[in-house]
This record gives sequence, structure tokens and C-alpha cells, in this order.
Amino acid sequence: MSYEPRQNDGERMSDPGNRRSSPRVPVEAEVSLASDSQFFTGLAGNLSSGGIFVATYRLLPMGSAVTMQIALPDGELLVKGTVRWLREASSGAAPGIGIAFDPPLMGEDVARVEAFCALREPLLHDDD
Repeated sequence: MSYEPRQNDGERMSDPGNRRSSPRVPVEAEVSLASDSQFFTGLAGNLSSGGIFVATYRLLPMGSAVTMQIALPDGELLVKGTVRWLREASSGAAPGIGIAFDPPLMGEDVARVEAFCALREPLLHDDD
């Protein structure tokens, strides 16, 4: 698979170690987030079984622990995560936060996310 890491401004980064473990797919799903000091709602921009991008102007510090409620077609998914990267507003991309599920999704939650993602085209493609 190929992945092009990008900096907060959308420019490519040269960190080959920054790779996702599962393909992400574009989605539009409401996400409610709660951290130690904030509660707000955003819109999921993409999703995988490893994490989610939430489009929002309310950027949390990297490393922040969050609890999320993600609206999936088969019901709400309640998960925890850690903010791994930020993207500030720019002309070419929506601002938001990249969140890794932490602890990783298990069992039925993985199956629900993978079933939801299977209905959409991935943003990452195999190079072969």
C-alpha cells in the first residue's frame, strides 16, 4: 500500500515510518468527542478500523485522550482514542484531528467498522 504522510499544512512529509495499518475510507458520520476539558461534535472525514479523522475547528493537543460516539448506520459506536495529528485550516483541506483508537478496536466493534468501510472506496490503494 502507498501512503503519503502530510504535515498540518497538507504538504508531504518524508516520514516513511508513519503508516496506517488499515485502509481508510471517506465517510460522513457525526462524531461526538469528549476530552478532559471539552465536549463537541464534528464530522468524520475518513475512518478505518485503526482510527478516524474528525473535521473540526476545535483542535485538541496531540496526545489528548478522547471518548467518541460515532454514528454508524447500525447504531452508535462508543470508543476511546488518542489524538495523533492535527491539521489546521488551509485552502485545500478541512481542519481537524486524526485520532487512533486506543485501546484498539476488538471483536464486534472491528467487524462493525470494517463492514461500514467495505461499502466505500478506500483512500489508499495497493501499489501492485
